[in-house]
Amino acid sequence: MPVRVTLRDIAGRAGVHFSTVSLALKNSPRLPEGTRKRVQAIALEMGYRHDPWLDALLAYRDANRRRLHPIVLGYVTSWDAPIETLPHHRLFWLGARRRAEDLGFKLEHFSLADPGITAGRLEKILRARGIDGVILGSFSEGAARLDFDWSRLAAVRIELQPAWPPLSTVSVDHLRAIQRAVCKVHELGYARPGFVLEHNWSKLVEDHWLMGFLWAQQSLAPEDRIPPLLLHRDDSLDKARAVLASWRSRYAPDVLLGPHAQLAKHLAGGTRRAPKPAAIADPFLETPHAIYAGIVHNLEAVGAKALELLAGMLAQNVRGIPREMTRTYIDSQWSDGPSCPPANGRTLRTAGLGRTGSARCRSDAPGSTV
Repeated sequence: MPVRVTLRDIAGRAGVHFSTVSLALKNSPRLPEGTRKRVQAIALEMGYRHDPWLDALLAYRDANRRRLHPIVLGYVTSWDAPIETLPHHRLFWLGARRRAEDLGFKLEHFSLADPGITAGRLEKILRARGIDGVILGSFSEGAARLDFDWSRLAAVRIELQPAWPPLSTVSVDHLRAIQRAVCKVHELGYARPGFVLEHNWSKLVEDHWLMGFLWAQQSLAPEDRIPPLLLHRDDSLDKARAVLASWRSRYAPDVLLGPHAQLAKHLAGGTRRAPKPAAIADPFLETPHAIYAGIVHNLEAVGAKALELLAGMLAQNVRGIPREMTRTYIDSQWSDGPSCPPANGRTLRTAGLGRTGSARCRSDAPGSTV
């Protein structure tokens, strides 16, 4: 039976203390890079292998120690309102904070919108507090860049704002969410789904909303493929209502996919010539709604997964902008509601989809990691 190589064996060969070997094998930034690489090369040459059972024991011990003396991690945003009041983003934060407590960490929120806080100032605060792990928590629109010295930080991102740095990211699976919405309303008997959203929403997620909708339309008859309506935030309410009424008159969607609060506002006060109200399904729901059907996003799961990834990076001493950025997508579910009842009593309208369309509409598979 081969003799197991120990840390002390490697230390003797390398001429260092065994604690140095432990730090080097953990890729700890506390050691110079040259020392880490030299010790790692010697360990590889000697045939050293990690003991997974010992790693599990150490992880258990460290978790218990963290519960007594929690390591502080940062949750950084750029919103100028309390995060507890922000739809969707409050649940990202809640999920991350709860998971941090489970794993023995303490998660603190920092906002770049706070008075006197700049990127440089916040980086100094994090360094002074000894915080070397951060989550960028889905920044507000326009926050394209955050310049820190990323080489000393372990970091992950929720959603795709800020666009830089390109950190490993956890997000809602936006593309599959809108595909699922189209499939579900079709199963309920609706032939002509129309998609309404603000013009910039899809751009914030690399146009996954529009790509998903346009791809899902390939399951529909060509004459039922309606171009999405992109409303501009700066338009007056009267103008937005007129644009929506004109689009509906021209294309006659039998169900509207879009944020229910926006649709209700824009559908109100219509003229006699406006089409009768269509069914509504909201692809952007935080939680199941008493009235509106739609897609409910697992936002707390997104935050929790981001925290788990960050904890793993800290355990492995992974720092800086990754060479290969990964994306983890969290799946969403359809929720029934009276705003989108079966059309004319018909359900399961799948026979006309064809083989390819039916395959695309099997949208109940779990989320994925890319």
